[in-house]
Amino acid sequence: MNLPSILKPILILASTAVLLTVVHFAASFLVPVLLAVFFATLLTPIYSWLKKRRMPKGVALLLSIGVLVLVALFLALLVGRSLTVLQSSLESYMEQFSQRQAEIAAQLEGIAPALDLTPLLSAVNPQALAGTLSYTLSTIVGIFKDGFLIFMLTIFLLVEAPFFIKRMGQAYGAGHPLTQNVIALARIMVRYFGLRAVVNLVNAIATGLMLWLFGIPFAGLWAVLIFFLSFIPYIGAIVSMVPPILLAYAQSGLGLAVVIGLLAVIINAISENVLQPMVMGVSLSVSPTVVFLSALFWVFILGGPGAFLAMPLTMAVILFMNNFAETRDLASIVVITPQPAPDSAQAPNPRFLSRLARKNRSK
Repeated sequence: MNLPSILKPILILASTAVLLTVVHFAASFLVPVLLAVFFATLLTPIYSWLKKRRMPKGVALLLSIGVLVLVALFLALLVGRSLTVLQSSLESYMEQFSQRQAEIAAQLEGIAPALDLTPLLSAVNPQALAGTLSYTLSTIVGIFKDGFLIFMLTIFLLVEAPFFIKRMGQAYGAGHPLTQNVIALARIMVRYFGLRAVVNLVNAIATGLMLWLFGIPFAGLWAVLIFFLSFIPYIGAIVSMVPPILLAYAQSGLGLAVVIGLLAVIINAISENVLQPMVMGVSLSVSPTVVFLSALFWVFILGGPGAFLAMPLTMAVILFMNNFAETRDLASIVVITPQPAPDSAQAPNPRFLSRLARKNRSK
């Protein structure tokens, strides 16, 4: 009896560790490239939709690039101005955090004077709250520093993608597994994240309007953050609401912060449980544990921008593994509702088999 060798798994794990180490040290170069691939993926449905309207490819490409230019200008004006003002206001927000903390301490002392809540209040100190805002700002600033490079790479990828796939088919052949897997993976990614962007956009607009109505500063900036972080299911929308909730707490106290948090949860629940099934139908549903761990993992590998790229990269890995028989079972472990296998879709209906058996017995 031949026992399974442990050498192959060890080699695979060692190769993966080396690859991830290289990615970690090359994060400053890879992050703009990965963001450009992601943005090109989001723009591909627009480009394809324009071509389906019998529009010349050149015109469709120019219009797609025009959409990218308008979005880039909008984000540069909105986010750039908000970041500048918010960075200059961090010290004043720290003072407001200290004031709110003193108010809560006085209220708690009046309710339960015998309890010593100093350790609890010191754990949530104003410096930590201001540090959360500062880290969020530094991450966004880091991404926008490479904005021009990301913009140019996105255009090149959008132009070159069809020719790249065509050249791959010519080099390996249309029936080669590599060509088929790359094309299938690209189509799934484009469809999934294109439709996911629609859900995120509705969620971001609704939440941004809610923040604006309550007078929360920089509502547009937080709407942009909600749009991108909502690509991370379960935890993305929650993490994206931390900065506006902190500002609501600094501005008007704990009551407004709780109201903002509850309304954000309601809006997100409607988007995820009502709008998403209508727009996306049945899609891959990744385990919440895997989503949480993947977010931590990619932040560790790529830094702050890894939070934006966590779900696209995780989905790409899962879909890539799902295209190969050796790793398909492993991919199914982290997916709650995997897509049905091709053989199961062609299996005979059990009712049809029972009717056929009854007919044979009657004969």
